[in-house]
Amino acid sequence: MRTLPSLFLQRLRTRALQWARRTWAPLERTRAGRFAADTALAVRSLARGFQGENIRLRAAALTYISVFSLVPLLTVVLALLGAYHQQAFQHRLREFISAVLAPGVREESATFLEGFLEPGNTTAIGSAGFLGLLFSSGSLLHNIDVSLNEIWGVKNHRPWYVRGLIYAGLLLLGPLMLALSFAGTRGVRSLLEGTHTPLFLDLFELLFGALSPLTAIAGLTLLYVVTPNTHVRWRSALAGGLVAGVAWSVARHLYTGIAAYSFRHNPLYASLGALPMFLAWLYVDWLILLGGARLSYAVEHATFRDSLWAFGAHPRARELVAAQLAQETTLVWFDGTPPPLPRELALRLRVAESLVDEVAEDLERAGLLARHRRGGLLPARHPSELTLADLTLAVHGVYSPVAPGDWSHPPAPGFEPLSAFFHEADSLGLEVLRRTRWLDLAILVRPGLAQLHLTPASPPAAAQEAGSGNP
Repeated sequence: MRTLPSLFLQRLRTRALQWARRTWAPLERTRAGRFAADTALAVRSLARGFQGENIRLRAAALTYISVFSLVPLLTVVLALLGAYHQQAFQHRLREFISAVLAPGVREESATFLEGFLEPGNTTAIGSAGFLGLLFSSGSLLHNIDVSLNEIWGVKNHRPWYVRGLIYAGLLLLGPLMLALSFAGTRGVRSLLEGTHTPLFLDLFELLFGALSPLTAIAGLTLLYVVTPNTHVRWRSALAGGLVAGVAWSVARHLYTGIAAYSFRHNPLYASLGALPMFLAWLYVDWLILLGGARLSYAVEHATFRDSLWAFGAHPRARELVAAQLAQETTLVWFDGTPPPLPRELALRLRVAESLVDEVAEDLERAGLLARHRRGGLLPARHPSELTLADLTLAVHGVYSPVAPGDWSHPPAPGFEPLSAFFHEADSLGLEVLRRTRWLDLAILVRPGLAQLHLTPASPPAAAQEAGSGNP
């Protein structure tokens, strides 16, 4: 028999849920409501999948890399500020670095940071040393790039020269942007101080205090849009940037209080605790940044959030996506409609766009798909000439549709007797793949195609108007 408190709590919970549903109902169909719902459900998805996505491992790796790359990066920034004759802003930037990297332990960590950021060290490095620091600091940007692309499932990275230009632009123009930002802030403050109106100055301090989380949100949103080598909607990036920016601001205040309390009540530990506290805060920073990227990914694929990662781990995920692309493009071939873009196919198939891009590139490289000038995809030949064996070869490079019973398979020394059974099973499966044409895949969803008199022909008019040929 249930006790009175448990019944009361159950009724209270039921009434609270009913009130929440009634309150949410008018907002559910609005754009803001859908954005909030997608973000909330993506946060839930992130919490559920947090253990299996190696986010904490990536954050730990970036923390380790930061120990070797962050100081050269800051040295390059300070040296470039000196080259721009912005010595007045070097001091402000050093204060900003101390506040961000070691909040709450600024005095304790001052000696630790100042030893690396000494002006003499930034001006005496020489040209060769500066290039070495530039390369070392660029490695941190490279690892951030790789980590975010891995979270988005992107395996086809930008060409090395494009990434080099991006990193060089960030390193060379970033300090100038910081100098302009500090100059603008200082100019506004001086103007308000000249008015001798405390109200305006207090209002500026209030707005400047709110500017820190807003800047973090804007910077993270831009990072989530630009870094992944795939199409990212601003809506998805804003969701990740908003949650990560707010989380960073809250974590910063909590960390400030905890660090100040620890150093105040542990004077003996204070002299030894600057470096561990510094590394702990770096780890929290990377954890929040990567968590926001994963949240952006979940919001981007909000319509199939519950099955996304389960399908991505399927052993035949690439083959299934390739077969679905073959089916969809074959239907478009016979309908004469404009060739679909990879993003349209990803939304239609409810899978990640990065996976569709990779599979489409494999099929295009094998001469099975043709990418038209507008980026649409169509079969490169008549669908009755293409088989699932061709598709499997393109995706995995295992089967050879040329010689029956012959395909390239990795050797297994010592397992030859057992390998023969699997070899025979693969031979039987290969016959089924050879008999199944792309046309047969289209007939599964449109049986009327089987009644047509199909002969090899040129692509439909819509495809010809779009223009064929690889870009």
